[in-house]
Amino acid sequence: MNSRLRSTLFLLLLFLIAWLPRALALDAFVTPDERKWLARSANFTYALSHGEFAETFQREHPGVTVMWAGTVGLLTSFPEYPQLAPGYFTWERENFEAWVLENTPHTPLDLLVAGRRWIALGVALLLWLAIFPLRRLIGPNAAYLAFFFLALDPFSVALSRQLHPDGFEAGFTFLALLYFLAWLYAGRRWRDVVMSGIVMGLAWLTKTPAALLVPAGTVLVGIELWQVWRPRQDPDQNPHLSDRDRRPSPLRRSPFVPAKATRRLLGGYVIWGLVASAAFIVLWPAMWSDPVNTLTRMATEMEAYVEGHVNPNYFWGRPTGDPGWFFYPVAYFFRITPAVVVGLVAAVIARIRLAWPFPESRTRHTLRGLAIFSAVFIVFMSIPAKKFDRYILPAFLALDVVAAVGWLALAQVPWKNTVAPWRQRLRLRTPAVIVLAGFVFHGLFTVATFPYYLTYYNPLAGGSWAAPRVLFVGWGEGLDEAARWLNEQPNAADTRVAAWYADGPLSYYLDGQAVPMGYSSPLSWLDTDYVVTYVNQWQRQIPSPEAVAWFEEQTPAKRVDAGGIELARVYDLRETLLPPFIDLNTSAAADFGDKIRLVGVDIPAPILAPGGEMLVTLYLQALAPMEVNYNVLVRLLAPDGSELWREEGWPWGAPTTNWPVRDVRPDGRTVTIPLDARAGLYQLVVSFYDPATFAPLPAVDVRSGQPLASDGRDVALLAVGAAGTSEQPRDVAWHYGDLFALSGVTLPATVRAGETLSVSLQWDSLAITPVDYTTFLHVLAPGGDMVAQLDKQPLDGFAPTHTWLPGTRLEDRFVIDLPAGLAPGTYSLHAGMYVGDTRLPVKEGDKSVGDSARIGSVEVE
Repeated sequence: MNSRLRSTLFLLLLFLIAWLPRALALDAFVTPDERKWLARSANFTYALSHGEFAETFQREHPGVTVMWAGTVGLLTSFPEYPQLAPGYFTWERENFEAWVLENTPHTPLDLLVAGRRWIALGVALLLWLAIFPLRRLIGPNAAYLAFFFLALDPFSVALSRQLHPDGFEAGFTFLALLYFLAWLYAGRRWRDVVMSGIVMGLAWLTKTPAALLVPAGTVLVGIELWQVWRPRQDPDQNPHLSDRDRRPSPLRRSPFVPAKATRRLLGGYVIWGLVASAAFIVLWPAMWSDPVNTLTRMATEMEAYVEGHVNPNYFWGRPTGDPGWFFYPVAYFFRITPAVVVGLVAAVIARIRLAWPFPESRTRHTLRGLAIFSAVFIVFMSIPAKKFDRYILPAFLALDVVAAVGWLALAQVPWKNTVAPWRQRLRLRTPAVIVLAGFVFHGLFTVATFPYYLTYYNPLAGGSWAAPRVLFVGWGEGLDEAARWLNEQPNAADTRVAAWYADGPLSYYLDGQAVPMGYSSPLSWLDTDYVVTYVNQWQRQIPSPEAVAWFEEQTPAKRVDAGGIELARVYDLRETLLPPFIDLNTSAAADFGDKIRLVGVDIPAPILAPGGEMLVTLYLQALAPMEVNYNVLVRLLAPDGSELWREEGWPWGAPTTNWPVRDVRPDGRTVTIPLDARAGLYQLVVSFYDPATFAPLPAVDVRSGQPLASDGRDVALLAVGAAGTSEQPRDVAWHYGDLFALSGVTLPATVRAGETLSVSLQWDSLAITPVDYTTFLHVLAPGGDMVAQLDKQPLDGFAPTHTWLPGTRLEDRFVIDLPAGLAPGTYSLHAGMYVGDTRLPVKEGDKSVGDSARIGSVEVE
């Protein structure tokens, strides 16, 4: 085999090392932003095919190269798309996905994978191309080892297999930097600066932070200009220079050299920028048709984009809007491998000692340039409030090269004579041992975390145990596994699942319906079967600490772990009407004829004035297909059964025969109180009936499954007019749990044995409860024996406690028959509330008084 063929096969092998980890299992999981880039790629394709070039502007990033990759993937797998597409799609929701599933044989995941293939191929090619300038800058051995570090960096691999700008931006930025360094330090060849300019233009087209190549390049050119003009030391007097650097150079002797070198440097710098600008214009059709508006939109939208996160970030164990200046150094340490740590330390030590290969000026200047670029990039990226570890991926690649050179420097450390012979035979400088050590401390972590590369965290920083306690963790990985578990459940295709990353990470794999978590609206919860929460939700306490705490108290039906990190939890909510952190009253939940469920009700206030109005919203769910267009009847009833107000008709004007099963609809009814209405308490009652026969649908309590006495459901107790006040109000009320307060007691001072004892209790409702509590009143003799009692529902059953709203006040009258022959004396009265065998605990102020309150005493004569 001749040397040329051997070299070609070797280079092909290197390309496969970079490509395979990025190309395998591309359907493993989906990140939250990728579905947006898929829709943008579809819009980009449509705009190109229809000549509407201004529409190739889709985002301020601008992500043009990503959309080119998505376009190629779309056309190779779905060539008819430009002719079949109805137009442009918005990407806030899954409109593109819905169209694809309804009108094509493809799935969104298939189209996404097609675009991902080109991203993986492109990034692998960019890293492979980096070998050629690296060989000139740091030598072949260092270049090949550096390529190994670049190709198998787990964080780089994770981000360079997604239809997303970060991987492409890092690859283009890094390659542009290398060719710029080759121009500066490896002969000042014009083709290097032109190549760097072209690739930098592609980097600009990918993501705007690539523009930081310009200030980094400015610093590097400035250093070269300073080197040109500064007084030079006699090379023979510098013991740290290599023999090559000691050779006489005509540049040092000519007085015209500084001016000529300055013109060459500045000219190359200008050409660099012009070529990049030309590439930016030529490869983005939006710049052909409307360049001014395109650039203006980029600047305006990017200004808003960098201001901060819509939701908080997470750093050092707490949610935060801006993680601050320490974020990127900490994030970098967590994301690199032990091999990179060792290599960077070895490189610093070798540079201080000027050990090999640092005496070589080209290598020394190259590593300095890579370090300067990394510092400039990280510092500038630390200024905006919006920060993620992936934003500094270009610095990872630059510092991987420095680490690789550090390993070579470490391998060149000579053994002393005192070292054991077996260590001398080991010969650490052999390439095989170097590659083996690099694989163990670098590439092995990539293999171990396949395909969830994002779950890798540096074990020297605490690994997967420490990362969730310090950094924002999780970007969709694991939700594919949650979806597969949900697909195995009965009737999976009919389930509705709410999730934090519903669109894309869950929906692309789920057989059922995935909906985003809408914490402010009850509609997203009322017909939800399962909820999938995610690790960075728990970290950031989203949507609220109360919601996160409630889920923490529940037992997940499924946990998803990867890389030692718990990523997702699946909760079964089919038996839960509504989580308590949602502000909706579900205490009156009832089923009507197995057709319609009253899930909850929204009532703004418990009191209305005569002549007043209030919108009451009923949340209704279809339990089964209906062949009858049922009417809903809502009435306001007095204690004697008379109607104060009523309204009936189709639920919010929609026929129930067209109502999809499990669909939840709000039905608003405006309760109107007549001006001459008598003040007092009224019960809001809901029922359903067939308007053709007037036959009501039988009502059943959802929680207990017990039929309701009437065909209607008592929903809420409403007061018309101002609530009264007890004749004997309490300065300090008794509190029964967190639900009720006994704020007044009216009772006589004396009573005769054998007569009736009349007592009035004034109750204030503090919170909603689905439980109907029974009130008891006990009369105890001086010795503590109970001589009389009365247990009853409030207002003799007219006002069950599930209908009490916060702020409701009522006075409940007890009439107790006292036994004849009671001995004269002071008898105490005790009041409490219970359900089943459980009594509510009672407090008087901060003092616990047991499970009943001694509300007073009466003299029996």
